[in-house]
Amino acid sequence: MSDKKASVPAAAGIILAAGRSMRFGRDKRLECINGRPMLLHAAVLMASVVPDTLVVLGPDDHALASILAAEGLRATLCEQARSGMGHSLAYGVAQRPDAAGWLIMPADMPFMQRETIQAIMDAACGHDMAAPRHAGRRGHPVWFSHRFGAALRALTGDEGAKALVKAHVPCTAGNTQAAQAGGLWMVDVQDPGCLLDVDTPDDLIARP
Repeated sequence: MSDKKASVPAAAGIILAAGRSMRFGRDKRLECINGRPMLLHAAVLMASVVPDTLVVLGPDDHALASILAAEGLRATLCEQARSGMGHSLAYGVAQRPDAAGWLIMPADMPFMQRETIQAIMDAACGHDMAAPRHAGRRGHPVWFSHRFGAALRALTGDEGAKALVKAHVPCTAGNTQAAQAGGLWMVDVQDPGCLLDVDTPDDLIARP
């Protein structure tokens, strides 16, 4: 009998970074914020909590993949990324099929606090789906356990996992019935950055 313990699947972080920045007017992923490209902020932050973090890029984003690699971060090019966020999300999850679950966030949220990501990973231990909440609004990142693997890999279009999340009742410690039924576990945080995605240059002015 072997003394080796069976390895426990780890969580994977998925950064969605294949967007074309149409509203921003230029490639916002390269926009310099506090001395580094926006793309690196979310990726470095996620990887500091979830070591197995993968950045999903568009099919022609070889230069961005090199920028990430120089920081020790992993990236993958999604050929179907131009068809919508759902395709990118499904592709990213498919690259980590054996993960215990996936912590998913867009790359255009450079002002999030590390504590928020850690809080969601702490909640992941007992919940199939979890997300932060600030000032009564749900934010990012969103945790999905391995139970949602098939549903995530089947996503298409440009809505990402919105419909999947909306299909689950938000719940907290005061709503144990919904929690036991597999609802969306909400973690209250003092982090406006979990709500702010940068779509236009004006969003940089509104930074927390």
